[in-house]
Amino acid sequence: MKISGSAHTLYPVDTFFGLLYTKDKVREIPHRYPFKGEWGRILSTHILEDEDDTVPQILDVVYLSVVEKKFYSVEERLRDSYLRECISEYPVTHIVIGMAPYGLVVVWVCGPLKSKYIDSYIGEEINVGMDQFAPSIEGVSLNDYCEECIEKFDDVKQNILHGGLPPKSLFVKYMQQFVYRYFPMLEKWDGDKWEPYKEEDPLRPQLDWCEESLYDGTYDKLHDGRLMNYHEAGKPKRLAVKWHVGKCEYSAYFWFDEVKICEIFDRFYGIHRDTKSDFIIRIDGEAKKYELALFRYGLKVPQVIPATAYQMIVFKNKFEDYRSENYDQPHGAWIW
Repeated sequence: MKISGSAHTLYPVDTFFGLLYTKDKVREIPHRYPFKGEWGRILSTHILEDEDDTVPQILDVVYLSVVEKKFYSVEERLRDSYLRECISEYPVTHIVIGMAPYGLVVVWVCGPLKSKYIDSYIGEEINVGMDQFAPSIEGVSLNDYCEECIEKFDDVKQNILHGGLPPKSLFVKYMQQFVYRYFPMLEKWDGDKWEPYKEEDPLRPQLDWCEESLYDGTYDKLHDGRLMNYHEAGKPKRLAVKWHVGKCEYSAYFWFDEVKICEIFDRFYGIHRDTKSDFIIRIDGEAKKYELALFRYGLKVPQVIPATAYQMIVFKNKFEDYRSENYDQPHGAWIW
Protein backbone atom coordinates (compact mmCIF):
# COMPACT_ATOMS: atom_id res chain seq x y z
CA MET A 1 0.00 0.00 0.00
CA LYS A 2 1.03 3.55 -0.69
CA ILE A 3 0.28 6.70 1.31
CA SER A 4 -1.43 9.81 -0.06
CA GLY A 5 -2.72 13.15 1.15
CA SER A 6 -6.04 14.77 0.22
CA ALA A 7 -7.85 18.10 0.65
CA HIS A 8 -11.01 19.85 -0.55
CA THR A 9 -10.55 21.57 -3.91
CA LEU A 10 -11.73 24.96 -2.54
CA TYR A 11 -9.81 24.69 0.72
CA PRO A 12 -6.19 23.77 -0.10
CA VAL A 13 -3.67 22.76 2.54
CA ASP A 14 0.11 22.47 2.72
CA THR A 15 1.87 20.01 5.00
CA PHE A 16 4.71 20.77 7.39
CA PHE A 17 5.04 17.03 7.90
CA GLY A 18 2.81 13.96 7.81
CA LEU A 19 4.08 10.74 9.35
CA LEU A 20 2.58 7.29 9.90
CA TYR A 21 4.28 4.98 12.38
CA THR A 22 4.32 1.20 12.51
CA LYS A 23 6.17 -0.80 15.16
CA ASP A 24 9.48 -0.54 13.34
CA LYS A 25 9.01 1.91 10.47
CA VAL A 26 8.04 5.49 9.70
CA ARG A 27 6.30 6.42 6.45
CA GLU A 28 5.46 9.90 5.22
CA ILE A 29 2.61 11.51 3.33
CA PRO A 30 4.20 12.48 -0.01
CA HIS A 31 4.32 16.26 -0.28
CA ARG A 32 2.30 18.25 -2.77
CA TYR A 33 1.98 22.02 -3.03
CA PRO A 34 -0.78 22.51 -2.32
CA PHE A 35 -3.06 19.56 -1.62
CA LYS A 36 -6.18 20.51 -3.57
CA GLY A 37 -8.68 18.24 -5.32
CA GLU A 38 -11.70 16.03 -4.79
CA TRP A 39 -12.11 15.15 -1.13
CA GLY A 40 -10.95 11.64 -0.36
CA ARG A 41 -9.13 11.11 -3.65
CA ILE A 42 -5.46 10.20 -4.07
CA LEU A 43 -3.57 13.47 -4.65
CA SER A 44 0.04 12.57 -3.92
CA THR A 45 2.11 9.42 -4.09
CA HIS A 46 5.72 8.27 -4.22
CA ILE A 47 5.94 6.59 -7.64
CA LEU A 48 9.07 4.64 -6.72
CA GLU A 49 8.02 3.81 -3.18
CA ASP A 50 8.30 0.15 -2.25
CA GLU A 51 4.98 -1.56 -1.63
CA ASP A 52 4.43 -2.00 2.12
CA ASP A 53 1.40 -3.82 3.50
CA THR A 54 2.24 -3.02 7.12
CA VAL A 55 -0.71 -1.28 8.74
CA PRO A 56 0.29 1.98 10.51
CA GLN A 57 -0.65 2.50 14.13
CA ILE A 58 0.08 6.19 14.78
CA LEU A 59 -0.67 9.28 12.69
CA ASP A 60 1.29 12.49 13.31
CA VAL A 61 0.59 15.41 10.98
CA VAL A 62 1.03 19.19 11.06
CA TYR A 63 -0.50 21.14 8.18
CA LEU A 64 -1.41 24.64 7.07
CA SER A 65 -5.04 25.41 6.25
CA VAL A 66 -4.36 28.01 3.55
CA VAL A 67 -7.74 29.76 3.51
CA GLU A 68 -7.76 30.07 7.31
CA LYS A 69 -4.03 30.88 7.49
CA LYS A 70 -3.76 28.55 10.47
CA PHE A 71 -1.64 25.54 11.38
CA TYR A 72 -3.15 22.41 12.91
CA SER A 73 -1.60 19.39 14.59
CA VAL A 74 -3.05 15.90 14.94
CA GLU A 75 -1.31 13.05 16.73
CA GLU A 76 -3.60 10.05 17.16
CA ARG A 77 -3.59 6.29 17.40
CA LEU A 78 -5.25 4.79 14.33
CA ARG A 79 -7.87 2.07 14.36
CA ASP A 80 -5.30 -0.40 13.06
CA SER A 81 -7.45 -3.50 13.61
CA TYR A 82 -10.30 -1.91 11.62
CA LEU A 83 -7.80 -0.87 8.95
CA ARG A 84 -6.68 -4.51 8.58
CA GLU A 85 -10.29 -5.66 8.37
CA CYS A 86 -11.12 -3.17 5.59
CA ILE A 87 -7.93 -3.92 3.67
CA SER A 88 -8.79 -7.63 3.63
CA GLU A 89 -12.27 -7.03 2.15
CA TYR A 90 -11.28 -5.79 -1.32
CA PRO A 91 -8.19 -4.60 -3.25
CA VAL A 92 -6.67 -1.55 -1.52
CA THR A 93 -3.79 0.46 -2.99
CA HIS A 94 -3.59 3.52 -0.70
CA ILE A 95 -4.16 4.82 2.77
CA VAL A 96 -5.34 8.40 2.26
CA ILE A 97 -5.07 11.16 4.85
CA GLY A 98 -7.48 14.05 4.31
CA MET A 99 -6.82 17.49 5.82
CA ALA A 100 -9.53 20.14 6.06
CA PRO A 101 -10.19 23.50 7.71
CA TYR A 102 -10.77 23.64 11.46
CA GLY A 103 -8.26 20.85 12.10
CA LEU A 104 -10.39 18.04 10.66
CA VAL A 105 -8.24 15.08 9.61
CA VAL A 106 -9.78 12.00 7.97
CA VAL A 107 -8.42 8.54 7.15
CA TRP A 108 -9.66 6.36 4.28
CA VAL A 109 -8.48 3.22 2.52
CA CYS A 110 -8.77 3.42 -1.28
CA GLY A 111 -8.64 0.99 -4.16
CA PRO A 112 -9.45 1.25 -7.86
CA LEU A 113 -13.16 0.49 -7.36
CA LYS A 114 -13.94 1.28 -3.74
CA SER A 115 -12.84 3.42 -0.83
CA LYS A 116 -13.89 3.27 2.80
CA TYR A 117 -14.00 5.81 5.60
CA ILE A 118 -11.97 4.71 8.62
CA ASP A 119 -12.06 7.55 11.13
CA SER A 120 -11.77 11.30 11.65
CA TYR A 121 -10.02 13.48 14.21
CA ILE A 122 -10.04 17.13 15.24
CA GLY A 123 -6.60 18.64 15.72
CA GLU A 124 -5.48 21.61 17.75
CA GLU A 125 -4.38 24.95 16.34
CA ILE A 126 -0.65 25.56 16.86
CA ASN A 127 1.99 28.12 15.97
CA VAL A 128 4.70 27.23 13.46
CA GLY A 129 7.44 29.66 12.59
CA MET A 130 7.68 30.47 8.89
CA ASP A 131 11.47 30.15 9.14
CA GLN A 132 10.81 26.48 9.94
CA PHE A 133 7.88 25.93 7.58
CA ALA A 134 9.36 27.67 4.52
CA PRO A 135 13.08 28.13 5.24
CA SER A 136 13.90 28.59 1.54
CA ILE A 137 11.70 31.72 1.31
CA GLU A 138 13.55 34.24 3.40
CA GLY A 139 11.43 36.68 5.38
CA VAL A 140 8.05 35.44 4.07
CA SER A 141 5.10 35.97 6.41
CA LEU A 142 2.28 33.49 6.98
CA ASN A 143 -0.20 35.92 5.42
CA ASP A 144 1.90 36.47 2.29
CA TYR A 145 2.54 32.74 1.87
CA CYS A 146 -1.18 31.95 2.02
CA GLU A 147 -2.21 34.88 -0.18
CA GLU A 148 0.25 33.82 -2.87
CA CYS A 149 -1.24 30.32 -2.85
CA ILE A 150 -4.81 31.65 -3.00
CA GLU A 151 -3.96 33.93 -5.94
CA LYS A 152 -2.83 30.91 -7.97
CA PHE A 153 -6.29 29.37 -7.99
CA ASP A 154 -9.20 31.42 -9.28
CA ASP A 155 -11.80 28.97 -7.91
CA VAL A 156 -10.38 29.32 -4.40
CA LYS A 157 -10.17 33.10 -4.69
CA GLN A 158 -13.72 33.49 -6.01
CA ASN A 159 -15.09 31.16 -3.35
CA ILE A 160 -13.51 33.32 -0.64
CA LEU A 161 -14.87 36.52 -2.20
CA HIS A 162 -18.41 35.26 -2.69
CA GLY A 163 -18.93 32.66 0.00
CA GLY A 164 -16.11 32.71 2.45
CA LEU A 165 -15.22 29.82 4.71
CA PRO A 166 -18.25 27.69 5.69
CA PRO A 167 -18.82 26.92 9.37
CA LYS A 168 -17.05 24.00 11.00
CA SER A 169 -20.36 22.12 11.17
CA LEU A 170 -20.44 21.71 7.37
CA PHE A 171 -17.10 19.89 7.27
CA VAL A 172 -18.18 17.71 10.20
CA LYS A 173 -21.48 16.93 8.45
CA TYR A 174 -19.57 15.78 5.37
CA MET A 175 -18.29 12.89 7.48
CA GLN A 176 -21.53 11.91 9.23
CA GLN A 177 -22.53 8.30 8.63
CA PHE A 178 -26.08 7.04 8.11
CA VAL A 179 -27.51 3.53 7.81
CA TYR A 180 -29.34 2.98 4.53
CA ARG A 181 -29.52 0.88 1.41
CA TYR A 182 -30.31 1.75 -2.18
CA PHE A 183 -33.66 0.32 -3.18
CA PRO A 184 -34.15 0.58 -6.96
CA MET A 185 -37.77 0.09 -8.03
CA LEU A 186 -38.13 -0.41 -11.78
CA GLU A 187 -41.85 0.16 -12.19
CA LYS A 188 -44.52 1.67 -14.44
CA TRP A 189 -45.76 5.22 -14.05
CA ASP A 190 -49.39 5.50 -15.17
CA GLY A 191 -49.51 9.28 -14.88
CA ASP A 192 -50.87 9.17 -11.35
CA LYS A 193 -49.14 6.42 -9.42
CA TRP A 194 -46.43 3.78 -9.62
CA GLU A 195 -47.34 0.20 -10.52
CA PRO A 196 -45.06 -2.85 -10.30
CA TYR A 197 -44.42 -5.05 -13.33
CA LYS A 198 -45.72 -8.59 -13.31
CA GLU A 199 -43.01 -11.22 -12.93
CA GLU A 200 -43.87 -12.78 -16.29
CA ASP A 201 -43.90 -9.47 -18.19
CA PRO A 202 -41.31 -9.76 -21.01
CA LEU A 203 -40.70 -5.99 -20.83
CA ARG A 204 -39.95 -6.07 -17.11
CA PRO A 205 -36.74 -4.04 -16.56
CA GLN A 206 -33.74 -5.73 -14.95
CA LEU A 207 -31.32 -3.91 -12.68
CA ASP A 208 -27.62 -4.26 -13.58
CA TRP A 209 -25.79 -2.23 -10.93
CA CYS A 210 -25.52 0.92 -8.82
CA GLU A 211 -22.46 3.10 -8.20
CA GLU A 212 -21.99 5.88 -5.66
CA SER A 213 -19.71 8.75 -4.78
CA LEU A 214 -20.40 10.35 -1.40
CA TYR A 215 -19.75 13.66 0.35
CA ASP A 216 -17.67 11.83 2.97
CA GLY A 217 -15.05 11.23 0.25
CA THR A 218 -15.85 7.56 -0.41
CA TYR A 219 -16.95 5.79 -3.59
CA ASP A 220 -18.11 2.31 -4.56
CA LYS A 221 -17.99 0.86 -8.08
CA LEU A 222 -17.63 -2.81 -7.14
CA HIS A 223 -21.03 -3.89 -8.53
CA ASP A 224 -21.16 -6.63 -5.88
CA GLY A 225 -24.69 -5.85 -4.69
CA ARG A 226 -23.62 -4.59 -1.26
CA LEU A 227 -25.03 -1.13 -1.91
CA MET A 228 -28.46 -2.75 -1.89
CA ASN A 229 -27.84 -4.04 1.65
CA TYR A 230 -28.03 -1.87 4.75
CA HIS A 231 -24.67 -0.25 5.42
CA GLU A 232 -23.13 2.86 6.96
CA ALA A 233 -22.44 5.59 4.43
CA GLY A 234 -22.23 9.34 4.01
CA LYS A 235 -24.65 11.53 2.11
CA PRO A 236 -24.80 10.92 -1.66
CA LYS A 237 -22.86 13.24 -3.94
CA ARG A 238 -23.21 11.31 -7.20
CA LEU A 239 -25.19 8.20 -8.02
CA ALA A 240 -25.27 6.00 -11.12
CA VAL A 241 -27.83 3.30 -11.94
CA LYS A 242 -27.72 0.92 -14.90
CA TRP A 243 -30.56 -1.33 -16.06
CA HIS A 244 -31.84 -2.97 -19.21
CA VAL A 245 -35.14 -3.78 -20.86
CA GLY A 246 -34.61 -6.61 -23.31
CA LYS A 247 -31.71 -5.45 -25.47
CA CYS A 248 -32.11 -1.78 -24.54
CA GLU A 249 -29.54 -0.53 -22.05
CA TYR A 250 -30.20 2.44 -19.77
CA SER A 251 -27.97 4.38 -17.42
CA ALA A 252 -29.02 7.25 -15.14
CA TYR A 253 -26.67 9.65 -13.36
CA PHE A 254 -27.61 11.88 -10.42
CA TRP A 255 -25.72 14.83 -8.87
CA PHE A 256 -26.87 16.04 -5.45
CA ASP A 257 -26.73 19.62 -4.20
CA GLU A 258 -24.61 19.50 -1.04
CA VAL A 259 -26.65 21.99 1.00
CA LYS A 260 -30.03 20.54 0.05
CA ILE A 261 -29.11 16.88 0.50
CA CYS A 262 -27.57 17.72 3.90
CA GLU A 263 -30.80 19.38 4.99
CA ILE A 264 -32.90 16.47 3.69
CA PHE A 265 -30.84 13.83 5.50
CA ASP A 266 -30.71 15.86 8.71
CA ARG A 267 -34.49 16.31 8.76
CA PHE A 268 -35.19 12.69 7.88
CA TYR A 269 -32.78 11.05 10.35
CA GLY A 270 -32.60 13.65 13.11
CA ILE A 271 -30.30 12.34 15.83
CA HIS A 272 -31.04 8.71 14.92
CA ARG A 273 -28.54 8.26 12.10
CA ASP A 274 -28.40 4.51 12.78
CA THR A 275 -32.06 4.00 11.79
CA LYS A 276 -32.22 1.52 8.91
CA SER A 277 -33.70 3.36 5.93
CA ASP A 278 -34.31 2.83 2.23
CA PHE A 279 -33.02 5.22 -0.41
CA ILE A 280 -35.67 4.51 -3.04
CA ILE A 281 -34.86 5.02 -6.73
CA ARG A 282 -38.06 4.77 -8.77
CA ILE A 283 -37.51 4.43 -12.50
CA ASP A 284 -39.71 4.22 -15.58
CA GLY A 285 -37.35 4.69 -18.51
CA GLU A 286 -40.07 4.38 -21.14
CA ALA A 287 -42.21 7.10 -19.55
CA LYS A 288 -39.10 9.15 -18.66
CA LYS A 289 -40.31 9.33 -15.07
CA TYR A 290 -37.81 9.25 -12.22
CA GLU A 291 -38.29 9.77 -8.49
CA LEU A 292 -36.07 9.53 -5.41
CA ALA A 293 -37.36 9.08 -1.87
CA LEU A 294 -36.38 8.08 1.67
CA PHE A 295 -38.35 5.55 3.71
CA ARG A 296 -38.07 3.95 7.13
CA TYR A 297 -40.23 1.67 9.24
CA GLY A 298 -43.13 3.58 10.75
CA LEU A 299 -43.75 5.94 7.84
CA LYS A 300 -46.96 5.52 5.88
CA VAL A 301 -45.41 6.66 2.61
CA PRO A 302 -41.86 7.42 1.44
CA GLN A 303 -40.63 11.01 1.76
CA VAL A 304 -39.96 12.17 -1.79
CA ILE A 305 -36.69 14.01 -2.35
CA PRO A 306 -37.51 17.25 -4.23
CA ALA A 307 -36.25 17.28 -7.82
CA THR A 308 -34.57 20.61 -7.05
CA ALA A 309 -32.12 18.76 -4.76
CA TYR A 310 -30.43 16.95 -7.63
CA GLN A 311 -29.65 17.03 -11.34
CA MET A 312 -29.86 13.99 -13.57
CA ILE A 313 -29.23 12.72 -17.08
CA VAL A 314 -30.27 9.40 -18.64
CA PHE A 315 -28.80 7.53 -21.59
CA LYS A 316 -30.54 4.87 -23.67
CA ASN A 317 -28.21 2.68 -25.72
CA LYS A 318 -25.47 5.31 -25.10
CA PHE A 319 -27.55 8.19 -26.51
CA GLU A 320 -29.03 10.89 -24.31
CA ASP A 321 -32.65 10.06 -23.55
CA TYR A 322 -33.56 12.51 -20.78
CA ARG A 323 -32.14 15.32 -18.68
CA SER A 324 -33.65 17.27 -15.80
CA GLU A 325 -34.60 20.90 -16.39
CA ASN A 326 -31.94 22.09 -13.96
CA TYR A 327 -29.14 20.01 -15.51
CA ASP A 328 -25.95 22.04 -16.02
CA GLN A 329 -23.12 19.52 -15.62
CA PRO A 330 -20.18 19.78 -18.05
CA HIS A 331 -19.88 17.31 -20.90
CA GLY A 332 -18.54 13.98 -19.68
CA ALA A 333 -19.37 14.63 -16.02
CA TRP A 334 -20.99 11.19 -15.86
CA ILE A 335 -17.57 9.57 -16.31
CA TRP A 336 -16.20 9.23 -12.78
